[in-house]
Amino acid sequence: MNVLCCAVCGLRLTEPVRRIDEMPEYPGWDGMPDAEGRRHGPASVPRGVYVVDPLPFGAPFEPCEDEDAYDGIVPGGMWMSDERGSLVSAGPCGTYVLHPLDVADLGLHPDSSRLRGCCGLSPFDGVNRVCSCGAEVAIEASDCSGGYETRLVPDAVRVEAAP
Repeated sequence: MNVLCCAVCGLRLTEPVRRIDEMPEYPGWDGMPDAEGRRHGPASVPRGVYVVDPLPFGAPFEPCEDEDAYDGIVPGGMWMSDERGSLVSAGPCGTYVLHPLDVADLGLHPDSSRLRGCCGLSPFDGVNRVCSCGAEVAIEASDCSGGYETRLVPDAVRVEAAP
């Protein structure tokens, strides 16, 4: 079992969690509220585990180099397009994907442009959660537009053996 800690101040950011080798298959979601009335999708990973996603995730997004090969699917299951055309993630690689309830109560990013979403936080605008010391540590996805997960940014955290 491990805990993930802030690389700046050492604060423990997670409950003890066990690493798994690959992302579980994402359960289907019908877009309806859950039993508690929340509208986010189902959790990407179960409680008590984490997985390292080697692919880029989230902002920034860059135009796809081969528009003909673009299929609308980008790493992390995110897609985006704008006036530049089809976009792919150029965000951090190696994010630690956790169930949001296994992560400490992190603060909201002080830049309100990173806090978009109608039912929760959207991962499309980059890091949106901070440690109590102010370090940018996580991307929370809790909006109705996608999965339900918290991704700790690899350069902002360190993995330690659980006490």
